[in-house]
Amino acid sequence: MKRTIFAFPLAVFGVLAACGSEDDSTFLPGGGDPDAAASSSSSGTPGPGPGIGNEGGPGSSCPSAVLCGATGTCCAVGQECVEGACATACETGIRCGATCCPTGNVCLSQACVVPGAACQDSFDCAENEFCEPTLNQCLPQPEGGSSCEYKPPVLPLAPALEWSWTGSPIQPGSNQVINTPLVMDLDGDTFPEVVVVSSESFDAGGIAYLRVLDGRTGTEKWGPDVAAYTAAGQVAPRSTPALGDIDGNGSIEIVAARKGGGVIAFRADGSILWNSTRANGVTAYNGTFDSTTVALADLDNDGRSEVVLGGVILDSTGKLTSDAAIGREKWGANDASYGAVSIVADVDGSPATTTQFVVTGNRAIARDGSFLWNVSNTVTDGYPAIADLDRDGVPELVVIAQSKVRVQNALTGAVLAELALPGAGRGGPPTLADFDNDGVLEIASANGTRYNVFEYDPAANPKLSVKWQTTTKDGSSNVTGSSVFDFEGDGSSEVVYNDECYARVYKGIDGSELFRIANSSATIHEMPVLVDVDGDNNTEFVVVANDLNHGSPAMCPDYAAAGDAARHGVFVYGDSNDKWVRTRKLWNQHAYHITNVASDGTIPAVEPRSFTTEQNNDYRVSSQGKGVYNAPDLKVDLEVSTLRCPANLELRARVSNQGALGVPAGVKVRFYAGTSNAGTLIGEKLTTTALLPGQSEIVTQLVPGSEAAYFVEVDGAAVAGSASVDECNEDNNGAQAGGVSCPSVN
Repeated sequence: MKRTIFAFPLAVFGVLAACGSEDDSTFLPGGGDPDAAASSSSSGTPGPGPGIGNEGGPGSSCPSAVLCGATGTCCAVGQECVEGACATACETGIRCGATCCPTGNVCLSQACVVPGAACQDSFDCAENEFCEPTLNQCLPQPEGGSSCEYKPPVLPLAPALEWSWTGSPIQPGSNQVINTPLVMDLDGDTFPEVVVVSSESFDAGGIAYLRVLDGRTGTEKWGPDVAAYTAAGQVAPRSTPALGDIDGNGSIEIVAARKGGGVIAFRADGSILWNSTRANGVTAYNGTFDSTTVALADLDNDGRSEVVLGGVILDSTGKLTSDAAIGREKWGANDASYGAVSIVADVDGSPATTTQFVVTGNRAIARDGSFLWNVSNTVTDGYPAIADLDRDGVPELVVIAQSKVRVQNALTGAVLAELALPGAGRGGPPTLADFDNDGVLEIASANGTRYNVFEYDPAANPKLSVKWQTTTKDGSSNVTGSSVFDFEGDGSSEVVYNDECYARVYKGIDGSELFRIANSSATIHEMPVLVDVDGDNNTEFVVVANDLNHGSPAMCPDYAAAGDAARHGVFVYGDSNDKWVRTRKLWNQHAYHITNVASDGTIPAVEPRSFTTEQNNDYRVSSQGKGVYNAPDLKVDLEVSTLRCPANLELRARVSNQGALGVPAGVKVRFYAGTSNAGTLIGEKLTTTALLPGQSEIVTQLVPGSEAAYFVEVDGAAVAGSASVDECNEDNNGAQAGGVSCPSVN
């Protein structure tokens, strides 16, 4: 069954009727017939027509020509059929209980509501709002008993390949990908793009190029003549870029470590925006960034983003904010062999300030290069992440450093707890999430031969303990990243991870393997990401691959028996059942944590503290935010019009949405002779417009008028070319009308 797809905004509200065939009519909500407009009142309710109804039995006249219910009750002029009884017609078609809402409203929690600000996801809205994806505007989030929710059933994970990119005639030698894939709408067409670094080899000084792929198809978006494909546009093979509007001009930029040293920024069209300089803006800055990840954040709240690599900070024009940054390129690294994965956070503890700091494993650095705190004399550097682990309002810093995991006070850097990582390796960048739905965050990290999840106990003597561990294979770097997503919507997050041989999904509560697919990598810091990569409001995961180091079967010995093979490129998987919960359409940098970027790619001038908001208190986690379980509730009423008699009766199915989420056009409506869908199928139509909460559409079907009863069903069994909607209530999808016929006209 295909999950509801939301792909477009509805610009104009109101009642729109269906024209299913050339002999069908379009009717107003009160039953008016455009062919009889002269007899209609200003409310859209018809005056007396030529038809003959059945009130009290055959031969009686029905001035409204609207018959309702199992006995064919004649409704009064200005009425329509609602739940099998005559009720005052709702001229706008937006019914909210007994109230008819004005045009432009929706119905939520039995109240007429005016939609709010434009949005692309719920993080664009206020804390008590969600982003309605059919409308792309913010609406109040229904709470408690007034909510209409659908939580997908727990099914075996069944990812299906949606598209792949494995090479190109443009710079064909560069087809290896060993960096985190990034996703964002770069060109403003509402559909995301995927940005990757493609390289010829994994040598730190090797040749690599950025590529921009269409998120719907994997097709390359840049032509062969862009500057990004020239020698001047080459980037570092082992570093992960970042995406965002860094200069506040409304356009997206891509910032990457440059081949041979320094930093380079590109416009979304592939042209070069700048190369890094020292603070004077003239002298080139060519610091070496091997295996570094780029982060974007507005450190001084001026509407223009700073660019962070390790302990180095550049402004939005590529200038060092202070030459003191020179020599800090590897701050935030786990050891000398691999580059930095530093983060940015507001950790000074003052609610009155919005200053952010670059945070490594043992330093918090201000924009000018000075320190908020520096514990480098007492603890080693490492890969950081930040969240409020114990939910006391004060954040903790989690650091993976040289085969250990530790928790530090984020305001001072003081170590609170430390534990050796199970497995053999250095340890990769951590994720922070609730893996078992107990309301407490856990810590996760890969480490060479193990993937581990840890519990943190903040009691009087804080301590760390292993929640679970599972065997992996990463004998190369041992510093791979991972990301987190709650596929099933049950409150327990799953881990998505790629080692040297397989992309894997682990169940968060116990580490059992839910899915794996052969996907080779020499491994640096890369990780799969969970996004709505094609803009269809279904979640996909994007994983990269490379095979230069997999020529020997000894690298992945299980491949041969399973018929698997090493591969390279970019691969996108979606749920074959379309039941994974929805998520955002972007993942803009390695240190992604939701509040760091708006849905349009804007870097917030004042970033909300991610760890102070319940739905954001995690790290490297993909989430939709409010409204992820909101669902539609399709309902149908059936009335019969005698305006076409004596030749035909007109069956009018009023399809309405009584839920908390819109549905697109294309919902199936089936008409039957009889009192249920076991009767003879008369006809099948599709709705023609999106239905927001409270909104309705009339779908019509002409019948000869020889049956005593009729039944209509909305969104029944799936058939080709129709939509199938996941609803909060499936018990109101049918309606019947009886006691009706077209008697002879005297």
